[in-house]
Amino acid sequence: DNDLRIRRLLQEARDPETAVILLDVVLGYGAHPNPAAELGPAIREAYQIASQAGRALRVVASVTGTEEDPQSLSRQVRALEEAGAEICPSNAAAARLAARLLLGA
Repeated sequence: DNDLRIRRLLQEARDPETAVILLDVVLGYGAHPNPAAELGPAIREAYQIASQAGRALRVVASVTGTEEDPQSLSRQVRALEEAGAEICPSNAAAARLAARLLLGA
């Protein structure tokens, strides 16, 4: 259930001090059956919230999984990218990108 995550994502999108939102998405058995189906619309809404407030917002994410996972890595990545998220190959790479974005580098 991504309800708490989505509520927090939208809360941060409303915060005028938030410039970057960092997400880790984990696939596999026991994980949400289609996380991008819920996160994608929330990411779009977050961008809309920030835009209406005259602010720029970036969403950076990593997706941990494989094509053999029930959710399919490529399908999840594609859906999140279509929502506007910047996908990195690992959570460490995502954290580095988020830091670079915050530092303006």
